[in-house]
Amino acid sequence: MEVAVRSIGHVGLAVRDLDVAVRFYTEQLGLSLTESFTYPDDEVGHGVRVVAGAFVRIDETHHRMSIFVLKGDVPGRDVVGSLGLHHLAFELGSPDELLALYRRFKANGVRIVSARRGGPGNQPRFYAEDPDGNLLEFYWGIDKIGWDGVPREYPDIEEIDIERFDFDAFVAKRAEDAGTARSVRR
Repeated sequence: MEVAVRSIGHVGLAVRDLDVAVRFYTEQLGLSLTESFTYPDDEVGHGVRVVAGAFVRIDETHHRMSIFVLKGDVPGRDVVGSLGLHHLAFELGSPDELLALYRRFKANGVRIVSARRGGPGNQPRFYAEDPDGNLLEFYWGIDKIGWDGVPREYPDIEEIDIERFDFDAFVAKRAEDAGTARSVRR
């Protein structure tokens, strides 16, 4: 199977002040805030400890930019030196392509950091590092935002074995949740 990323999905930035950054990107550039999220104390997100994030969008995709504030007590990391690019995310066209890329990386010795689902955007994803240690996210199936601008509820972030993940059950559960949300709003 020929696998190629579909698009650059979003960019993650680490910032000093989440509120200031959100105001800049929404008020100065016209992006829309989808939601803010506080990570649980024991959550290790994206390969480093993250305190909180804000997810902003340009279109109906849950987020095109993730903005993070990092914990200051990350061993071996100076938060000020960690400001800037946090991660670069790439969208794949199908679960099969996501799995094929994951398997290619494993076969070629690319460092896989983690695989997860849940949380803002609720997309099945895995994280890997490029040859210089830059964090990369690869995903399929990120949530879309409807006419009301409200993100759907999602499960807590959890680590997954992406090779055993049931993509069909994941899609069915999201469809069921969307149906329930529609009936509640009526």
